[in-house]
Amino acid sequence: MLIMTRAVRSCVIAVAALALTGSMSAAIALVPRQKPADQAAETGQTWPGQPMIPAPVPVSAAGAAAVPGLRNITVQGSLNWAGYAVTRPKTSFVAIRATFFIPYLDCAKSPGLTRSSDWVGFDGFAGRAESVEQGGIAADCSRSGKPAYYAWYEMFPRGEVRASLRVQPGDSVTAGVTYNRATRNFTIAVTDNTRGGHFSVVRKCPAVKVGKHVLTCLRNSAEVITEAPEVSAGHNVAISHLSDYGAVSFAGIFIMDSAGARGGVVSAHWNATKILQLRSTGPVIARPTPTQGAMFDNYWLQED
Repeated sequence: MLIMTRAVRSCVIAVAALALTGSMSAAIALVPRQKPADQAAETGQTWPGQPMIPAPVPVSAAGAAAVPGLRNITVQGSLNWAGYAVTRPKTSFVAIRATFFIPYLDCAKSPGLTRSSDWVGFDGFAGRAESVEQGGIAADCSRSGKPAYYAWYEMFPRGEVRASLRVQPGDSVTAGVTYNRATRNFTIAVTDNTRGGHFSVVRKCPAVKVGKHVLTCLRNSAEVITEAPEVSAGHNVAISHLSDYGAVSFAGIFIMDSAGARGGVVSAHWNATKILQLRSTGPVIARPTPTQGAMFDNYWLQED
């Protein structure tokens, strides 16, 4: 199984010892990242969306994160995610989409090599969180202070695949993931509503062996997330510093489960979890605003 331990370092939070069994390492064929020229020597394999890494929520932050009047929303801390996830026992999800504006990065405020990813998808949050099926936008800063923006999709634990779709900060984009139960295919799509560009891919759950079992994409959670991506660092995996994205506003959030129930984040059909991104030592570095179902904002708060 995938094993990750965490330690604080000066430039990154290292998630050491990505332990792959012999059978698993033989099965995984990670897709190399296509790097911008000025970052080619700075980065390794990238995963814009890994499973959520839990972190304890400080008492002060938990109180501030409460959502009055909405009993089906709980609060969870994470080292790499900020946003919302929805779950319900014995429920699987077949569709999720959201529209958001690509943020203008402040690379001067978060200097050095920093990254952020905004995405929608399934899995990575509840139960046996070994897979994530997702698509979205990356917004990164290079060491030279230049921002870079691109669309991507990922079927974790396989690596990121960058799409040919050209995007710019300020563009309105819609990202969506759907699952066809008849074909067992996932369709991942991102549309640039501002420029008219679009990409869509159809993929199956990765045929990866994890320990003694083959990976199954359970679809037991659906998420709308801003994330600090992870990169390979030799035999370790490290959480990147989070780019100063200011705020990202998600709207038009649509979720559907396998029984045909539809709704936003807040729904009578499932429970929602509000996810705060924290440093390992506790301070909140990114948080979502309260939501009434179809929209919320994620706010970058401080350098991590």
